[in-house]
Order: sequence, then structure tokens, then C-alpha cells
Amino acid sequence: MALAVFMTFSLCSCDFQSLFGGEQASSDNIKDDPIVGDGSSYSEFINVMKEIKTRGDKTSEMGLPVNSEYYYSFAGASVSAFRYAVEYILWLKGEGDTLDSFTSGSRYSGFDTIAEINCSSPYPTYFEGLLYEVQGKKEEAIESYAWASIMPTFPEEGLDFYYLKKMEVNKLYELRDTLREVEESIYSVYFPVLTGAEWDRTMYDSESLISKSAECVKEADYMSALCYAKQALRVDPFDELVWQNAAICAIYSEDFILAGEYIDEATAIFPKNEKLTEIKRAMLDAIDKEAR
Repeated sequence: MALAVFMTFSLCSCDFQSLFGGEQASSDNIKDDPIVGDGSSYSEFINVMKEIKTRGDKTSEMGLPVNSEYYYSFAGASVSAFRYAVEYILWLKGEGDTLDSFTSGSRYSGFDTIAEINCSSPYPTYFEGLLYEVQGKKEEAIESYAWASIMPTFPEEGLDFYYLKKMEVNKLYELRDTLREVEESIYSVYFPVLTGAEWDRTMYDSESLISKSAECVKEADYMSALCYAKQALRVDPFDELVWQNAAICAIYSEDFILAGEYIDEATAIFPKNEKLTEIKRAMLDAIDKEAR
């Protein structure tokens, strides 16, 4: 089963080859265990996440920090969720003492923490559901799977990593170590800022986040408006409206430096967007009035 990824600038669904121009990255000799069968390929998952990380590198070099953060954080959250699920299954098989001690050698543990790295990745929620299913907790599994399935970046073909339950312990350790290596490559250049806030499963929806920021603006709660606008950018930097909203909220918050940064990056991505030019003029007028 091919592992679809939804990472074009329009966030449309596409397969691995169409996403990266038909060139598949080297798998570094990673091959799926035969037990995978018709399930979701973990070697392909790893290749895709490496390519997304590479996109983070490229956009960082281009001076597009918001876009690079998206790619880094999406890959990071996705890989960390997979690795944590593998560790959890190893622990269920009797490895280690407590779960906390067993996972202490990894970067991030707990799906609530990992999900905060990038709320648009469906993998923390999916793997949470998988672990519920593995433990026979059907109702909880269905709920998690339902949340994951409605996220825009969830593969149309679905996901099936249930075979992890049946993998041999040594194979699971090999997979965990490979995922850890990918994590290190991501987190060596990207450092997530985590608040420890309670996991809000609706934070993947940029339209909802824009609406919430607009409500805050109406209530003159400009700092909250900017927080929602920033979150919308973190989950969908491919939508012009998300950028416009973020710049406007930054202006309302009188953070003109941030607003300028948003406008500059957005203009580089959407050079024909006249609304961004209007917002920039409004910002300059606001700065001029404040200086008088």
C-alpha cells in the first residue's frame, strides 16, 4: 500500500512520486519486514519524512522561516509519534520497567506533547488510536481514528500499522533506532517551542483558527487573536488568507516587526497578492501615526 502525503502548497492530496517530481529518495537500504504485507510501508514513511525535512532545509535556505518550521515540525511530529508508538508496543511486550523510564532516551514522549509540535500531522492521533486498538480499547481507538481521519493531511488510502503488534522484538528495536536517527536529523536543526498546554484536537483547522482570531479582534483581545493567527500559520502556511490574517493580527497587536516579517515572507510566496500590499500600506500608516 502506497503511503500518500499531502504537502503541496495547495495541500491537495498526492502520492509520493508526484510530490517530489517522480524521484524517490534513497531508503538507505531500509526495507520493510515481510510482516508488513499489505499494511502501510514504514520504509516509505521514513523516506517521505526525510524528504519533508529536506524541504524544511531548502525553505530555510530561501529565508522562509514559517514555511521551514512547518516542514520541520510536520516531519518531527510524525516521526516522533511513530517512534513513541513502537516504544510503547515494545513496552507492552515486556521490554523495560516503566513506560517513562523506557522512553526516557528519546526526544519526546506522550502523544499530547508530540501533537503540539505540529497539530496538522495526523500521526500522533492515528498512533494513539493504534495503541488503544492493540490493547483492546475499541471505543477509544475509534474516537482517535475518527479524529485522525478528518484531518486534511490524513492519507486518502488510510493507514494500517497494526502489524507492529506482531513484529518481533528485535525488528521493533531496529525500527525504533532508525526512527530515532531521523528524529535527530530533524531536531538538530529545529527546536520546537512547547507550552505543555492541554491537547486541543481542533487546532489543525486553519479556517476555525482564523474565525477564532477574528472573534478576538472584535473583542479587542489582540494578543489572543495573534496567538490563533500564529497557530493557523503553523498548520497551513500554504493559504494566502492565513498569511493575511496573521499580518493583520500582528498589526492590531502593534507588533509591526512581526507583521513586516509575515508580509515579506508571504509576498515571496504569493507575489501577485494585492491584499498583502494593501496590508503593508495600512501597517506603514499605523506606524506613521504612532510616530507623530
